Amino acid sequence: MARKLKGKASAKGLKGALARYQESEQTKAKVKRKLEHESSKGKSSKQVNRNRKLQQEHEKKFVPFLPDSTLLLVGEGDFSFAKSILDCGYIKAENLIITSYDSGVKELELKYPKSFRENYDYLVSESVRIFFNIDATKLVSSFKLSKKNPWQKVMGPEWKAKPLENVLFNFPHTGHGIKDQDRNIREHQELLFGYFDSCKQLFKLANKKVGDDHLSGYEVGKEQSSDDMGRIILSLFAGDPYDSWQPKVLAKENGLKLERSHKFQWDTFPGYRHRRTNNEQDTTKPAAEREARIFIFEKNDGKRHNQSKRRSNDSDSE
Repeated sequence: MARKLKGKASAKGLKGALARYQESEQTKAKVKRKLEHESSKGKSSKQVNRNRKLQQEHEKKFVPFLPDSTLLLVGEGDFSFAKSILDCGYIKAENLIITSYDSGVKELELKYPKSFRENYDYLVSESVRIFFNIDATKLVSSFKLSKKNPWQKVMGPEWKAKPLENVLFNFPHTGHGIKDQDRNIREHQELLFGYFDSCKQLFKLANKKVGDDHLSGYEVGKEQSSDDMGRIILSLFAGDPYDSWQPKVLAKENGLKLERSHKFQWDTFPGYRHRRTNNEQDTTKPAAEREARIFIFEKNDGKRHNQSKRRSNDSDSE
């Protein structure tokens, strides 16, 4: 360490020059420390504001459909998600359709003995439409839709003037324990691709009559894109292997585009418990502690998103 020189800055000669230089350096150091302090205060303030903004975004509930819209749930597990959105008033019972890939109540009771029955009884008491043996990748054939058996007939007279606006598939999984990663990814990509394609076919049949019926007085297409095409909603866990499924790429190959995506907020759906495809056992890490996202797709009409509209949206669209 250099020895501190004694002497006045006003002194003459080399000693005075060194003293003045030292004083100048000390002044610069003080100014630098002051600027660094002010800068750190600014950074601290910015960080506080950033954290506050993140907290506000977290507190804002994001639900991927409107309360007055219609919704078809596919691939439901123990029906806890359906019960949650009905309990919270996110959807009306008369506008909700629930489907399960399983064969019926008995099979679901065996799979989810602690949770299914209570959820199911609640939904039945609310007169919600429930269907079994519905394959998300083969919706038209699963519902046995045809010219003689149209969508409105299957759903009942209340749906004569209602368009199908949203289809939602939460955390799709084949349920196969495939250790080969490449094969596992390929199988789930086929599942997602089939889901997208199946939804497109269903929208075309389900909304055809509604689109032609202008005498009903029903406001058609509140959440629909062109050609009676509704919105296809998908939720997935973040990270591998789920990112490798490439849902946005598969959607694009199906003539769809990403309308928006948002963090899946578990707290927004109280009572919802993500279940394994095959049984009621918890996953290795509790689902509510895992990061997940909701993707909303619509028909790609070739038009670019309105950037200002997207910026004003409450979601963190991609």
